[in-house]
Amino acid sequence: MSVSVSEKLLLCLLSPALLTVTVSQVGPIQVYGLITQSVSLAPTEPLAQPVEEVSWHYISNGTRHRLADYRNQRLSIRHSQFSQRLDADNSGTRLWIRELRSEDTGSYTAAITLQGTTQTVDLSFTLTVYEPVLTPDIKMEMEQISPDWCNFTLHCSAPTNPSALSYSWMYRHKGRYQPYPNGTTIRVSLQPESWDGEYLCLVQNPADQKNASIAPREFCPHTRLTKGINGTTCWIKVFITLPILTALSFSVGVLIIVTRNKKNLR
Repeated sequence: MSVSVSEKLLLCLLSPALLTVTVSQVGPIQVYGLITQSVSLAPTEPLAQPVEEVSWHYISNGTRHRLADYRNQRLSIRHSQFSQRLDADNSGTRLWIRELRSEDTGSYTAAITLQGTTQTVDLSFTLTVYEPVLTPDIKMEMEQISPDWCNFTLHCSAPTNPSALSYSWMYRHKGRYQPYPNGTTIRVSLQPESWDGEYLCLVQNPADQKNASIAPREFCPHTRLTKGINGTTCWIKVFITLPILTALSFSVGVLIIVTRNKKNLR
């Protein structure tokens, strides 16, 4: 009896035993997670053999602990540290860890027994759990300002373990981005036409990132524009004041003439 392609696909979806897992592994799979978040440990390449059972182990401080077993479509947790925090799918070859803690950092292994054989495939993972990155703070130190240049230094910092963080800078101007050398501090020299841009500090670890921004126009006043505004203001004052002075002069002149005429009549 022949089986159509669609029927084969349906059989694969309905039969979890048809799942395959990775055969070879050059080194541990690196996995990163955040405290209180979830993460999964899973193979990256398939095997030709279906899975019979999987045994998971956890290695911390050089000690190997039995973590969990997956048999008959059921996961049994063996380690109290992970009680009610583990789930598994894909025939037990993918392990989910919920509500991550810093002590979950360590090495994990999966011993996968294939159906119909005594062959076991071993996978290894290295999990590192990080704290969430907090929003950084940018401080500005003005060095020199003139009508043609604005020179300043920007310092970026985040209240988290600095050894696990990396810092990078970007300058955004009219929709374009210009990268700056990595580090917590940059020195900047800008001409007035670039004062309407924005500097972004990106702080990250392998599992999270945050950013903050600052605009040069906040502390680099446009001297030329200020002069233009002041000049316009002066002309407005002249245009308003001149008619008033002319009217006053005319009134004084009329008053003097009337006074003289009265004296002559007497």
